[in-house]
Amino acid sequence: MAPPLQAPEYKHVTEECLREWKSQSAAAFRVPDPVHMARFLYELCWAVVRGDLPPQKCRVALDSVVFVEESRRGEVGSVLADIIAHLGQDVTISGEYRNRLVKMTKSFVELSLIVPRLLQERCEEEFLWEVRVNTRLLYQQTKFNLLREESEGYAKLVTLLCQIGSELACQNSSSVTISIIKSLIGHFDLDPNRVFGIVLECFELYPDNTIFYQLIPLFPKSHAAQILGFKFQYYQRLDVNSTVPPGLFRITALLVKSGLIDLDSVYAHLLPNDDEAFEHYDSFVARRIDEASKIGK
Repeated sequence: MAPPLQAPEYKHVTEECLREWKSQSAAAFRVPDPVHMARFLYELCWAVVRGDLPPQKCRVALDSVVFVEESRRGEVGSVLADIIAHLGQDVTISGEYRNRLVKMTKSFVELSLIVPRLLQERCEEEFLWEVRVNTRLLYQQTKFNLLREESEGYAKLVTLLCQIGSELACQNSSSVTISIIKSLIGHFDLDPNRVFGIVLECFELYPDNTIFYQLIPLFPKSHAAQILGFKFQYYQRLDVNSTVPPGLFRITALLVKSGLIDLDSVYAHLLPNDDEAFEHYDSFVARRIDEASKIGK
């Protein structure tokens, strides 16, 4: 069990408030005096982290108060995101307290108290990764910014990948690049699948740079095979006269060799299919046998 936390002194989140918010009549309870928004939200988050209040009761708590800055109530999500970012960096919040912090973050998003974009912009990479592992917040977005729309985020992404692709990879550059990519996804609401496609395209240009082996595991393993499969299928279309680029075969082989994708998941997208391949083989063998039988006649 983690040692007790040194939480701030509660001015607004009193024992009476905690008791009322957890009671059956919580919806009817009202805090009598206006409270300062930032201080109240800070204490509320600490109450959840300490285990004094279940995170799902925070909506009831918010409904029970009037802020001194009531005209700024629409900024609650932004203030909560700042508080979570601060708590996420607190090294004393560990063990069960850390678990409660992650669960609280998930609950705030589910209750629509915070939009994921604010967390992605303000929280540290390590904490975002914890939240992503447990709630997939990092890649849950309701509307993605496609290439045909605002392109600034994608332009920054391509520039970044081309810069690091042409350089020698190192551990520091890998961690920095991962952090920047996550920030770009969050700040510009980029479609993670499209981002993954761009990562693979840059890997195709710079297959000797090992940094891509650290970037690709950020995305679901099955997505790599699907995106590569779509690329192969594109060149199989009758209206496409280009042949499959050698680089596409190369990165596919490299990803299979490194265990980042399964051969079977890519094999299904390749031509010819098994029946056509066997038919071609049988025809080839029959033709060669026929040619051999005519020798000397």
